[in-house]
Amino acid sequence: MKIPTLSNTATVDEIDSAIDEFGAVIVADLVGAEVVDRLRADLAPWIATTPAGSRSGDPEWQEFHGSRTVRFNGVVAKSSTFVDVCLDPTILGVADRRLIPDGGSTQISDTQVISIGPGEQAQYLHRDQTLWPWFNQYLPDGPEVTVIAMLALSDTTEANGATRVVPYSHLQADRPELFDPSGSVPAEMSAGSVLFFSGKTVHGGGANTTTDTWRTCLHIGYMLGWLRSEEAHPLALSSETAASLPRRAQELLGFAEYDPAPREGGRLWLVDFEDPARILAD
Repeated sequence: MKIPTLSNTATVDEIDSAIDEFGAVIVADLVGAEVVDRLRADLAPWIATTPAGSRSGDPEWQEFHGSRTVRFNGVVAKSSTFVDVCLDPTILGVADRRLIPDGGSTQISDTQVISIGPGEQAQYLHRDQTLWPWFNQYLPDGPEVTVIAMLALSDTTEANGATRVVPYSHLQADRPELFDPSGSVPAEMSAGSVLFFSGKTVHGGGANTTTDTWRTCLHIGYMLGWLRSEEAHPLALSSETAASLPRRAQELLGFAEYDPAPREGGRLWLVDFEDPARILAD
């Protein structure tokens, strides 16, 4: 069994349907080589100077992050090219379709560069929506709360640690056998391709069994706009830089209000009952 792969001409509807069916889908060569090259150039100094392994003293985080994996977030503050990716019409279109089909707004929960080094062990399998564990009690029928777009910045293979996905796991409630690595398949793809998957989908970084090849991807987690994000973007990015971003990027990164219209609910994240984005415009 393999993860379905669509061409870069696939529509948002086609990608959304594939995620509904399988839990994940690869769109080949979705991001152009020029954008990928700029991202690599922006991020190369950070990849080169960030130590492998976890900076947390928590043993569980150390196991989760791996000892031979370079991992950092705050990508929006490290790469001006990032905005081109997070606002890509197909990538953002898929996130909006799955998260807010009836109104509201999306936000970016986290941005991570994950570079798996030679000799790294496989990450334990997990669901990304567990960041907000309250929703797990409603699996598999609860709402979609997060959607992930993982852009390959290098070719990813089973040997160098391609993300492993458990097919159809988004349609099942938690049970131990669902997290058995033997039931997972690798998301092998070329640089510029994007792996989309539901926050309900069980997955994890693969083992890198090579001696000299790093597997590098950019992980963007989109979430419902009224949840608290994994990453504190307004603290990682200066107001001056935020003011220069397109309005949609400001919204995605938490520099704007959450407006639930046309759904019921109140406006959130206000300053004197007004949209905080107006502060950036002053």
